[in-house]
Amino acid sequence: MKRKFALIMLCILTVAALAGCQSKEPEYPALEDPKQPSNVKDATYSGFTGSYDADKWLFDSSLGLFTIYDKEVYEAGNPDGKCPNINVVISQDYEGPLTSEDMDDLMTEIKNMNVSGFSIEKNEMKTFDGQPIIYYETKTQLTDDMIDIMIENGSITESDIDAVGGRDALMAIGETDQLGISAIVDGKIVMVTGTYYDNSDDVMEAMKLLLKTGKVS
Repeated sequence: MKRKFALIMLCILTVAALAGCQSKEPEYPALEDPKQPSNVKDATYSGFTGSYDADKWLFDSSLGLFTIYDKEVYEAGNPDGKCPNINVVISQDYEGPLTSEDMDDLMTEIKNMNVSGFSIEKNEMKTFDGQPIIYYETKTQLTDDMIDIMIENGSITESDIDAVGGRDALMAIGETDQLGISAIVDGKIVMVTGTYYDNSDDVMEAMKLLLKTGKVS
């Protein structure tokens, strides 16, 4: 089951790319610091290390991504295929703070791909931990076009698709909602993407904790 919703998140990472130049920017609305959980664990995968609330989340990198899953749903076997999860991916080197021009470039790049089943609902510059970040909200419905792109760039294979019951099984999951944050961590662009199905509050808290404690090696 976990493969199905993880593949949805891969499509977000597939269509996202960042470019731009640096310039001084005005202040942006700030995201509050995350609450400090009583049971914190660290996880490391593919160069990224971050902390998560071990009472609420489980770490798993078996799909080739730094991923944490909703602990309660995961341990119940994810019966409906809708387990909130968060992925972290390290992108490119970057000097200086992210800017509104970078955000515009990112949104334009995504829109120009004209991929059916993917829409940007909101995007804005914010600050977190004193640094500018790109924040965005998206909706995703897996389609044949999106699956083809993921296969072409190597994000998934036909075997992966067969393992979850084929294309029809993937597309039957329905529409999902995501929160995305692009931030600079140790001179790298880090993209944190969370999928939620009802309430986004816990997902956002976990995303902020990963970024607040994040390190790139």
